[in-house]
Amino acid sequence: MTLNLCRILVVGPAWIGDMVMAQSLFKLLRQTRPGCSVSVIAPAVTAPLLDRMDEVSESFPADFRHNRLQLIDRIRLGRELRDRKYDQAIVLPGSLKSAIVPWIAGIPVRTGYQQELRYGLLNDLR
Repeated sequence: MTLNLCRILVVGPAWIGDMVMAQSLFKLLRQTRPGCSVSVIAPAVTAPLLDRMDEVSESFPADFRHNRLQLIDRIRLGRELRDRKYDQAIVLPGSLKSAIVPWIAGIPVRTGYQQELRYGLLNDLR
């Protein structure tokens, strides 16, 4: 797959410690794809941390509750992000719910781990 995947949306983890570890991914993306932008969807509690990461261009607070689908909210966020024309989404959490927003946003390359029957929502399984 030789696409120019320069506008990247990462669905980040819900926990602060996991977000700290995710910074290595953000750094790697910026090193291997110079000039590209990395945006992150994550809980508002992680926003101060993301604001301090030079690799992150922008973050979107998404306070989805654990063990709740909140489908209407996920659809709404996906539609809001559609106009941003992201080239790739990288979904870090392993849940089915976490893959909904990039799919609704129409992001052409949706990368993530093969977990929780996400086959239709992700198309670049690892």
